[in-house]
Amino acid sequence: MTHGEHSWTADIVLEERPDLLQRIERYRKRYPSRDVEAYIERVKQDARLDKAKQYLLAQAHARARRIGSSCMTYIEQSLQQGRYAEEYLKGNAYPFERMLHYIENGSRIDLYCQDFREVDLPENSIDWIITDPPYPQKYLPLYRDLALFARRVLRPGGGLLAMVGQSYLPEIFQLMSVEGLKYNWTLCYLTPGGQSPQLWQRKVNTFWKPVLWFSKGENKRWIGDVVKSDVNDNDKTYHFWGQSVSGMTDLLQKVSYVGETILDPFMGGGATGAACLLHRRHFIGIEIEKGVFATAEERLRALQKAL
Repeated sequence: MTHGEHSWTADIVLEERPDLLQRIERYRKRYPSRDVEAYIERVKQDARLDKAKQYLLAQAHARARRIGSSCMTYIEQSLQQGRYAEEYLKGNAYPFERMLHYIENGSRIDLYCQDFREVDLPENSIDWIITDPPYPQKYLPLYRDLALFARRVLRPGGGLLAMVGQSYLPEIFQLMSVEGLKYNWTLCYLTPGGQSPQLWQRKVNTFWKPVLWFSKGENKRWIGDVVKSDVNDNDKTYHFWGQSVSGMTDLLQKVSYVGETILDPFMGGGATGAACLLHRRHFIGIEIEKGVFATAEERLRALQKAL
């Protein structure tokens, strides 16, 4: 799809849009001293965005023969939010192409009961790694291995989001500083409610944790840097270190698009996978512990079937 072939990419002719002229006139009357030219450009941009939304919706419906009504409703809601249209207008068709691929082919979920360092995934094949590695000091070497793994499997522009405990942040930053993987930002993951862990050795009740964001190459996505779980949604049903689906959903939706491939190399109870299935992302999960893996696999296969 190229922009040149679509009439909606042409400039907005205000004389052909009485609704836009009325909007501009209301602005003139309400704010007579303000710069109307800047507002006119904003109105035109809103109109372009609306036309792009309608075009993308039509394209999605044309490919929607193989998906159910609930999935199509989710697709429609996602397109109406405007993120896909905004990127498309900028010349970035990748998010919408991922969505179309999902519509045509459905969800994919691949699960591995292995050490992530031994799983042979194709290079440059993963959009996002979203994971929650173990926090105790004895596991610190895993963070360097995770960074090296991410550098290999992430596609250019892809990202790694790793939840970490605060106790060993200086060591973790040093371990994850590998050539070819660039530190981008630290997100704040809030866990509101009465579920605060008490860290006796540090004398801290903590209601948040850092999420370190590394990019493979240049990052081109704008995101907000605060995510949170629902209040008291401290879900340990499937794993004693498990995260809530609500929290992983907020994180997932902030950074990724429908149809992108998300990898969790420390799958645990499968919260990241559940969020991916519910929000129409492909998921690859890796878990080394056989019992934990069996529980997560049963959970995710049942959810996939239900959807």
